Amino acid sequence: QNLLSEGKTGRYFKYAIGEIILVVIGILIALQINNWNESNKLKKEETLYLKRLKTDLEKDTLYYNNNIDRANLLIDRNYTFLKKLYDEQKSIDEGRDLMNLPLWDSEYLTIQDNTYSELVSSGKLNIISNPTLKVAVVDFYRLIDSKENSIKEANEYSRELMGYYVSTYPGTIKHSRNPQEMVKIVNDKMFRVEDFQFLNNPSSSQFQSLEDVILVYISKHKEFIILFQELRSISKDLLNQIQQELNENK
Repeated sequence: QNLLSEGKTGRYFKYAIGEIILVVIGILIALQINNWNESNKLKKEETLYLKRLKTDLEKDTLYYNNNIDRANLLIDRNYTFLKKLYDEQKSIDEGRDLMNLPLWDSEYLTIQDNTYSELVSSGKLNIISNPTLKVAVVDFYRLIDSKENSIKEANEYSRELMGYYVSTYPGTIKHSRNPQEMVKIVNDKMFRVEDFQFLNNPSSSQFQSLEDVILVYISKHKEFIILFQELRSISKDLLNQIQQELNENK
């Protein structure tokens, strides 16, 4: 006001412009600090999600290994059964022991995908700042969906085949994964001579049908081993990418 009253308009405008510049600089600094805080917050959240994804993938690796081991066990047991199937079964006990050899597992692909599902459902998938890593994560879980359907179809086919065999030839598939448990609950009267007579008749339809079912289960688990090995390999590569990103975010 003094400057204006003294007619020093030029100096007044210079002062006013200076004030405006200071205010603008203050606002810009405040925005920059806010943006930095927000970026830092997002980076911490990204790190948290990446660590959770890493933990999920590490658990999945153990899951793949266990399934591969189980599939190999099933294949070995069922091959042993096929070899002994052509031996003469001289008693009910021998027939019962033979029929306890096969394994009829039907694994399903149940991975740890809670973190990824949360990222998708919450719309936070873009929190993964590295575009290459984000694409790799999305592609991996899309592949999981595809493999899950493949396993489901294979299991449904083998179960239908087993169901048909059991309904056509009742009484022969008396089996438990744990033979010791079976001893506790099974009455010997459940096992009849006629149930096992087909074992000494390789030309019978019942013998050949059982052989076919066993071969389907062996073939199915060979495919499962390849599938789990593929997922394990891709998962390992994705783990390395996530770890590299975590190292860069430190």
